[in-house]
Amino acid sequence: MNYRLLSLDLDGTLLNSQKQITPAVRKAIEWVKARGVHVVLSTGRIVGEAAEFAREIGCEDKMVTAGGAAIATASDEHILKSWAMPCDIGAQAVAAVQDLPVRVMIYVGEKIFINPFSDRDFIVNYRVEGFHANKVVLDDIAGTIRSRGLNVTKIYAIGERADLDKALETIRSLSGITITSSGSDNFEVMPAGVDKGTALVQLGEMLGVAPEEMAAIGDSDNDAAMLRVVGMPVAMGNADPALQQLASYVTADCDHDGVAQAIYHLFG
Repeated sequence: MNYRLLSLDLDGTLLNSQKQITPAVRKAIEWVKARGVHVVLSTGRIVGEAAEFAREIGCEDKMVTAGGAAIATASDEHILKSWAMPCDIGAQAVAAVQDLPVRVMIYVGEKIFINPFSDRDFIVNYRVEGFHANKVVLDDIAGTIRSRGLNVTKIYAIGERADLDKALETIRSLSGITITSSGSDNFEVMPAGVDKGTALVQLGEMLGVAPEEMAAIGDSDNDAAMLRVVGMPVAMGNADPALQQLASYVTADCDHDGVAQAIYHLFG
């Protein structure tokens, strides 16, 4: 099979543990693009963050962001299509987590709402220009969502497991949502039926590429739906064991140029 599209997760896949794209991976992406393959990002990050990386390595302009809750363009950081939770459901989920000692990111359109606790940490430890350019710091995020009638596309929380589980006790009782994660120290709340796989199929339709003509590489639970829909699912060497079970090929880990190894294996 000659695969025509390569979908790449960011954290733990395209990016190594230092949040960098290595020279070897850059070279491999240039090589596969020269062969006419569409290279697209499929990430849990917001549009502004994902766009930085897409422009850096010259990916396709269209990309999957917010864990599959949005299809957006890198060139102008514009959301083409998005899916969201109803206002009341999103507000209830946010209320369950916003006052706990965990860092939260609440995706609302092209903006990301955070509380002061999160902002103090992110200013020091999360120096991504696209994030800080699009953040809105609020004392009461849930209250703002309710008062403005806003729809939430994604909720991300990272912190100690006991605190996360406390929030999830309430969130799991809500209807119309899907809960996933990209690691043991976090969780993501998405609208029901929304995931990277569903969004990638729709992005493929925009580019004229069928799912069986796609390859995808990921490392976490939130990449599972993407791996299930493509013709060639690839898991990183650092991927969760369950994700590796879904893969037709397991490449090296993100600190040993796993994306580059997979590209030459699949397209060489």
